Amino acid sequence: MKTALVLFDSFDRRDFNVFYSALVRLKELQPAEDVTWDLCGASARVVDRQGQPAVLTRIRPDLGGYDCVVVLAGAEMDSAGDAPAAAWLQSARKAPILAGLGDSLGQLAAAGLLQGKQVASIPALASLLQQAGAVDQDSALVEDGNLFTAATGAAVDLARALLARQAGEDLARRAVLAAAGRGEGTQPLPAPARTGRVSRKTAETQVSVRLHLDGSGRHQIDTGLPFLDHMLAQVAVHGLFDLDIQAKGDVHIDPHHTMEDVGLSLGQAFQEALGDRRGLVRAAFMEYPMDESLARVAVDFSGRPYAVISVDWHTPAVGGLPVSLFAHFLESFAIQARCNLHAQVFYGRDDHHQAEAIFKALGRALDAATRIDPRRTGVPSSKGILI
Repeated sequence: MKTALVLFDSFDRRDFNVFYSALVRLKELQPAEDVTWDLCGASARVVDRQGQPAVLTRIRPDLGGYDCVVVLAGAEMDSAGDAPAAAWLQSARKAPILAGLGDSLGQLAAAGLLQGKQVASIPALASLLQQAGAVDQDSALVEDGNLFTAATGAAVDLARALLARQAGEDLARRAVLAAAGRGEGTQPLPAPARTGRVSRKTAETQVSVRLHLDGSGRHQIDTGLPFLDHMLAQVAVHGLFDLDIQAKGDVHIDPHHTMEDVGLSLGQAFQEALGDRRGLVRAAFMEYPMDESLARVAVDFSGRPYAVISVDWHTPAVGGLPVSLFAHFLESFAIQARCNLHAQVFYGRDDHHQAEAIFKALGRALDAATRIDPRRTGVPSSKGILI
């Protein structure tokens, strides 16, 4: 079994280590078999997210000569694309197995390798993948013929699926468990990627939300309300969530329905992505300054929805939105996310700054509260249940 690990700039070294360690362990488990791999790049120098270079063994080899090609990257090619790199990557079309993880689907799309293919859901790349002719399957791991794709954060799941195809389920499980640092006992594999996808359609609005909690802040947001788009972008960037929100509503009448339904849909996406909330940090608060304004947001994913919003607004509207709708948006979010949410602006003169401070604090509080605590195995509640 000959594997090519294809690395592009800004690749995640943790993901790389999963695949590399799994291959090393597989070679140990079946020494009679020919298990080999190359670290391949489109150029002589490739660096990870921290700027550390990778030690490549092959530069632009014919990828069709490998049994399995795994593409790892941290950002997709820009709209112009890296034509030489894309042309080289096209040689992977001949490989018996081709795989992409997270943002690397951008490279596969640029190389024209996803046309008509079913792929994993990558909210931040939704538009790009659609243009490339890929079909989103709303799943963290998708197999379509010889193509395997996985969402960001699902490296372990993808590695296991690839090795199972080539070496069988038992060896794949043992190799990947070792790669994930969990030994070879009966411990379960890490949970799949934490994603939520919601579609809501009424006579007044049509909203779709795709969320990946363990993302990098990538976002595509178009609600028809530019100032709301700006605020939601703060949640994605400061919370490091991959977030895609598309909404069409009766904004010619009033922004009320759109803001309410976007809040409800985003909250529902968080509820879905959090699952049973086992191991969750659960609660957090953050303060954030925005010039002369200072806001604090506290959240508790307790399962009991409640919201308290305290802001002294100075004008009836900001960014074309009635200021009263910000509280309504946050209340709607809390209802569907099944969380306590308290937001307060301590002081401020500019309503734009006050609103932005709230949403930046919200993103950071949500990031802290939705993290997994490695010390906790059960539900974070003395009751033993979150409802």
